[in-house]
Order: sequence, then structure tokens, then C-alpha cells
Amino acid sequence: MNQKNILILGANGFIGQALQDKLNNENYIYCLDYTYTNEKKESNSKYQVKLDITKEEDVVKFSQYLEKNNIQIDAIVNLVGINTMSSFYNITDQDWDRTFDLNVKSYVFFLKAIYSSFAKQVAIVNVASQNGIVGHEERIAYGPSKAALIQLTRNLSIDFLKDRSRDIKINSVSPSYIKNESNESYLNSVEGKKLLQKIPYKKFVSISDVVNVITFLISSESDAIRGQNIVVDYGYTII
Repeated sequence: MNQKNILILGANGFIGQALQDKLNNENYIYCLDYTYTNEKKESNSKYQVKLDITKEEDVVKFSQYLEKNNIQIDAIVNLVGINTMSSFYNITDQDWDRTFDLNVKSYVFFLKAIYSSFAKQVAIVNVASQNGIVGHEERIAYGPSKAALIQLTRNLSIDFLKDRSRDIKINSVSPSYIKNESNESYLNSVEGKKLLQKIPYKKFVSISDVVNVITFLISSESDAIRGQNIVVDYGYTII
């Protein structure tokens, strides 16, 4: 992989941090996350930016930074999302709007804001979820928002064909339950073991499983894959 300018949205989560480690040696990474306390240059290959994708002033400021410094973006990984735990019976207007605003709407307009800084060839990966494919309790807003992100990926793949000056490849990745530090105790519990029995291959997805698919989709090795949703779930969604 040749050196690229890569944006990671939601870079401070467990997937984002692992992805930084995977890409750090060969690329310049712009790590965007609302949880950062300030903006700083971590190294010669990484720049942290405090950015809330739902705030127009943050997005405008970053797009102006890209234009001012003549930075051409080669790849974007979208890890931003909120998982609201709610059902039909307790969902509120505020929770519904907040979920779709962050998981879908704000991302669309972020892409529009930085579009002028797209390179001639761009790879975009959206991280969706198995909940955008199959039904699940307590995911009345989250599941549909991730299904919308998957469909958005398809529609953008077609729309981007209108710009003949660029080759924009966009795909999505839908992971199953990802074992990490925050849920390891639950997945090892009795309830977690019951959950494991629903998975045909009796394995939980690892962080590296997801990161490996993302890096493949960024690379030129996946050039023929366009507008697709790659499911990483050890078979959870096939039964």
C-alpha cells in the first residue's frame, strides 16, 4: 500500500485505535473524534482532531483546514455511531432523531463538506452492523439507522459515478458482536455463552477480524468491490 492520507471518523474507539496501529507505519492518519480534548500532532504520521460530526462549525473548520493546506484525502473510514438501547415501547423522538442524525445524516453532510479535498482515487469504508441486516430486540432506532447506512453506501456508489474526474470506491462492513475489553466479562458469562450458541461457528468476532477487512477494502486489492456490504459475523446472520 502506497502512503495515503486517511481519515478515521470515530478514531478513539477500540476499532479506531486498532486501525491506527495497523495503518500507522505506511500512511498519514487524521484521527477525528469528539472525545479528544484538543488538536495535536501525535507524530510525523498522525494528527488528532477534536471533531463532533453533528456540529456544523467543527465540520466547516476541518474542511477549511484541508483546503488551506491542500490536503488530498485518499481514504475515509467511518466508525461514528450511537447504539441507543430502545424498543417500540420506550423510544422517544429525541433518541430516534439523535440516532439517525449521528449514524446517517451528519455523515452525509460531512462528506459533502470535504468533497473538494477528495483525491483522484478515494476508498471509503462505512462500518455498519449486523443489526442493519437482521432483527434484534431493543434496537428499534439503531438497527434501521445501520440499515440506512448500508443502503446509503449503495446509493453513494452509484451517485459517485457522476464525477468522472474521480474514482470513488465505497463499501460497508457489518460486524457481529466484537469481543473487546468493554464486553469481555459479559461475553464470558452465562448469557454470553447462550449468545455464542446462536452463532454457527461458535466464535465471537475479534477487533482484528474487522480491521483486516477494512484495510483490505481501503487497498487496491479490492478495486472491483463496489457498493457492497461485507458481513463479518462467523455466520450469525445466515440462519
